[in-house]
Amino acid sequence: MTRTLLVKLLGVATLIMLPSLASIALVGGQSGETVRIIARLQTDGDIEFGLRTSEGDQLPPRRIFSASISDNGWRISSLIDVPDGTQVRIIARRSGETRVEFGLRIDEPRQVFLPPRRLFSRSTPVDSWRRSSPIELPPREREETAQPQEPAAPQPELEEPAPPPEDETDDTGTEETDEASDVERISGGHRDGLAVVDGVLGNPDAQILISEYGDPF
Repeated sequence: MTRTLLVKLLGVATLIMLPSLASIALVGGQSGETVRIIARLQTDGDIEFGLRTSEGDQLPPRRIFSASISDNGWRISSLIDVPDGTQVRIIARRSGETRVEFGLRIDEPRQVFLPPRRLFSRSTPVDSWRRSSPIELPPREREETAQPQEPAAPQPELEEPAPPPEDETDDTGTEETDEASDVERISGGHRDGLAVVDGVLGNPDAQILISEYGDPF
């Protein structure tokens, strides 16, 4: 009798705990979208850029960093919708005479992401797409489980560069441990370049970049 009662009590306790465990699994399993900035040099010296997401390449209407820009101020693209619902902007500025630095910004709450490989060299071959190192966006909060979060700090400066490969190829789908094998060395600099990317969709004749100007931080 006692044993039967104990078994019944354990069964009831298990049923009570199952919803709680399911709730914990839903909350703990959240993860943000991983994206990359992509860019290429055009024949007129302008640089076209966009965002690679899990659902393909997004090219915002204002996505051209003009060759005529002579100052070092940040430029900000039009909004880009990421598949998980996050809205981001690509930011860009001159870095010396021959390079452009790229980053990513979320407006609300304000967060800026500077991936380790974020410099684009103007010595890159024309129409050759490059991509940055991955940027992991923070997960979007669900209304029923939303918790306040501190804004993520900008990522640190670039890591030590890997030696340039003999042949550039698109490494889409490879493991992150192989990332360095497809990195091109920035000419005249100590920082990594952006790896090759193919198959970008969109209209190459879109308007010139700028929707804002100023400090993205």
